[in-house]
Amino acid sequence: MDAIQDLEEELREASCVGDTESLKTLVEVKHVNVNSQNKINGWTALHWGAKRNHAAVVSYLTEHGADKTVLNKDGCQASQLTSNKDILKILGIDPETVETKHSSLPITASYLSHPEFPHSRKNDVAFQQREPTHSFTHPATSRVPDNEVVFKARIANSDEKDFIEVELNRDMLTFDALFKLLCSELRVDGKLVCKVRKLPDTIVRKDKDVRRLTDMQELELVLSNKAISASSRNYNFCPNIKSEQILY
Repeated sequence: MDAIQDLEEELREASCVGDTESLKTLVEVKHVNVNSQNKINGWTALHWGAKRNHAAVVSYLTEHGADKTVLNKDGCQASQLTSNKDILKILGIDPETVETKHSSLPITASYLSHPEFPHSRKNDVAFQQREPTHSFTHPATSRVPDNEVVFKARIANSDEKDFIEVELNRDMLTFDALFKLLCSELRVDGKLVCKVRKLPDTIVRKDKDVRRLTDMQELELVLSNKAISASSRNYNFCPNIKSEQILY
């Protein structure tokens, strides 16, 4: 992958995780094409911003030339990947008339239900799309695709003791992909992570360690500063971890 393609992948990744500062640098300083598409899945930065319900990302991209009509390989425009009314309005769509379409992703993430976080379960597109009716389905009865592995994740030594469930495509079982997913779902700055622990007492370090993980394996992010609690998590998605194979 050449330098231009690397930057385009960074743009789509920044849109996926809601990193507006990186977006501005890539677009305004490095002049990356905002309408570049992934060669495999056809996704643009706008597709990712809409899918992950990042209204600020969608607004910024549309103000800087993002084409709302670009289709991914599944024939979806960005507006068809979200049910967020604010985003639909930014994209010039009447929220009452749009139909959210399913489009398969390398990572289908389950967001936290805590009210202080920007995504709640009742608005989580990933939950709505697991059933053909696109209606909310209780997590206990949701069908998980055969090509996904489900992990239970939490932050070690945190006030929040409950796990959340996250899903990773079996084709994406690398340490970097898992690390990015855990940081994103637990809203943790990657720079604060000391290690990834497979409970009860095993450190996950390499791609082969990740490939040995099984469904419903319990994982913890161990932070370097144990005083950080669930109520003071700072979301800054893994800036020092290089993406290997995630299809942004």
